[in-house]
Parts: sequence; C-alpha cells; structure tokens
Amino acid sequence: MKKNIISIRDAFGQSIINEAKKNKRIVVISCDLKGATKIDGFFKILPNRSFEIGIAEANALGIATGISFEGFRPFVTSFASFISGKYSEIRNSISYNNAPVVIVGTHAGLIGSDGATQAALQDLSLMLSLEEFEVFQPCSALDVNQIMRYVSKSNKPTYLRISRNEVEEFLPKDYKFKLGEPYEVIKGNEKLIVSSGPMVTICYRSIKQLKSNKNGLLNISSLKPLKENKVLKILKRYKKIITIEDHYKHGGLGSLITDIIARNNLKVKFVNHGMKKGFIDSDIPKNQEKNYKLDINSITNLIKKT
Repeated sequence: MKKNIISIRDAFGQSIINEAKKNKRIVVISCDLKGATKIDGFFKILPNRSFEIGIAEANALGIATGISFEGFRPFVTSFASFISGKYSEIRNSISYNNAPVVIVGTHAGLIGSDGATQAALQDLSLMLSLEEFEVFQPCSALDVNQIMRYVSKSNKPTYLRISRNEVEEFLPKDYKFKLGEPYEVIKGNEKLIVSSGPMVTICYRSIKQLKSNKNGLLNISSLKPLKENKVLKILKRYKKIITIEDHYKHGGLGSLITDIIARNNLKVKFVNHGMKKGFIDSDIPKNQEKNYKLDINSITNLIKKT
C-alpha cells in the first residue's frame, strides 16, 4: 500500500485510540465486528473501556445510552446497514433522550463482496431524519482525524458514516474541519461537483483528469448540521451543480442540495447522481463503481456532458 493511501475505516480505528488517550470519557461498544470496524486495536490497548456485546445491535444501543447517562462518551460500532436498521431503538433511546452516544456505521456505500444486505445505501435518509442527531461523513484520513476531534468532545447524539474505501489524501495539511461548513476543495467557475465521503476522491481525480479550471469540487463532511448560507454562497457562483454520492438519490446528500436550490429559487442546471432503487450486486469495489457509474471514467463523462 502506498504511504499516502489508507482506508477510511483504518483511519477511524487509529483516530479513536488517539482521542481516547486524551479523553477518559470515551468507551467503545462492539457488536461482534471488532476487526471489520477496526476497533480491535482499541480493545487491545484500552481493554477496561471496551465492551463486546455480540450480534445484538439493539442491546448495544440500549447499553450505550445507559453508559452515556453516567458521563461517558460511548462509540457503538457496527456495519451501517445493521446499526441503522435498529431505527426504533435509536429514535426512542438516543434521539428522544438527547443521549450523547456516537453511532459508527462502517461499510457504507459500495463495499465490495460482502453482499447486498451488508451494504448501507439508505442509512443517511434514516439518520438525517432524527431529532438532535449530528451526521458526519469523512472523505479522507485527515478529515477523519479532524471530525473525531470534534465528535470526541461533543455531547450531541452523533452518526459517523465510515466507508472501507482506500483513499489517497488530497486535502491540504492545514485543512480544518468546521462544524456545518462545506469545504471547497477545488474552485471553478462553471460546474460544481458536490460530494461526500470516499466519492470525493473519485470526483477529485475526475476533475484533475479533465484539466479545466471550469470545474469546482465541494466536500460536505458535515451533513447535519449544514450551514445553508455557506453552501448557498458557493452554489451561486456556478451555472451547473452535480451531486455525486454512494447512497440512494433520495434522502442523502443530493436531497439536501436539492432542497437548498429549490427553497432559494436558484436558476441552475442540477444533476443528482447516485444509487437508484434496488439492492446492489456482490462484487469487488472497482466493478461495483463501474456498474453503478461511480467510477472515475463515468464521473468524468458525466461532468463533460452536463
């Protein structure tokens, strides 16, 4: 593996250990997926602050809620499709009580050969609908570290969407995550590509491949809260807006941007590019990206045609 490439889930596993060494409130709750969610290192280094609940996500959420009431900051980790599926427990135990629990959903988006039931493609639509919750999706290792610094100190119910994709670090070394604010990775003057999570890397490489100063790239790591005035100021500079995400087109990033465009009556051409209805096939990530038009060549062609 190249030095500047790391999976987003590996970055999370490293980051939570670093933050926990500075913050004794942090504890981790596993649902029998320590290796896959990359918290096995936490269990080895901080065993007294690690809890294995087994394949029982609903119980894990209840336990996390109780622990949070005692002053701790519990991180519950599982596959995003499994943990977001326990919507009733999340809504009634965490959201209703404004409990300071962090839900970490890994294996979001196009996850590869694990299968259709493991791939979370509708989790954002569920989690964004919950009262009190903040929702974040980092796009790189540096973004993970920045978001984790905030999340670890926060007392808000939080959903952290983590992918298994290996991504190249493209953010500048002085990058700072700011709550609710978008980050303009590349400034353009005609077409703006808006993305989040590992898709930002693919969009970045597509734009660089086109070698045109017309195309801009906006990373939105903070999906909720999201400062509309900051987004709107950037959108107004462009004639065409394209949202790209590894989530169903309804209920995710595309819907957030659609809402801002509609409510502010922006006169722009808008394309919402993401997953369509149905479950995905089980295949290696590169094939999945190609099949669902989320690979570099497909994104490059989409930008050209828009």
